Amino acid sequence: MFALLGAMTMVSCSETEDEEINEFENWESRNETYFSNIYSQAESAINSGSKEWKIIRVYSKDEDAATPKKDYIVVHVENEGAGTECPNLTDSVLIHYRGNLMPSANFTNGYQFDSTWQGEYNIKSMIAVGFSVYRFVPGFTTALLNMHKGERWTVYIPQTLGYGEKSATNIPAYSTLRFDLTLVNFVRSGQKFPNIQ
Repeated sequence: MFALLGAMTMVSCSETEDEEINEFENWESRNETYFSNIYSQAESAINSGSKEWKIIRVYSKDEDAATPKKDYIVVHVENEGAGTECPNLTDSVLIHYRGNLMPSANFTNGYQFDSTWQGEYNIKSMIAVGFSVYRFVPGFTTALLNMHKGERWTVYIPQTLGYGEKSATNIPAYSTLRFDLTLVNFVRSGQKFPNIQ
């Protein structure tokens, strides 16, 4: 999905050429603070009884081996799904997603590095894309393994469950990833998707 490439350099010039904004100054520490704040916000909401927030441990670690924050994703549930089953690691999924970095000086909603749709979110006019669940970064896979059909989440992935110290296409190292993710459908290993209307 996201091929590993060299780091992206985004430097934006203001009206005067002497003033430049380095989008990625102190990027690692800013991303750590950003994710920590999201984690704390979710933790507080959950402790107050909110069902809209989830903190989910990465699928590859058990409770004893997981380190708080860096081995967890944070989820805000936008729309609940249907059914009781979730995809398995070997299953295939049909999804919509839009990926952004954390907000920065020139990208107040976060730089959008990938998307399966253009314009506004309209599930009726969007075409879902299919992938194997295991093909993603650990945080993205963890989200899919916990979703139900039709569910839409905003998923916050710490850099440790994203690309970590490596860069990817349009994604600098140490980036917290934020996805608008919808699980349209999934099929078990060896099965094929029915025609989608």
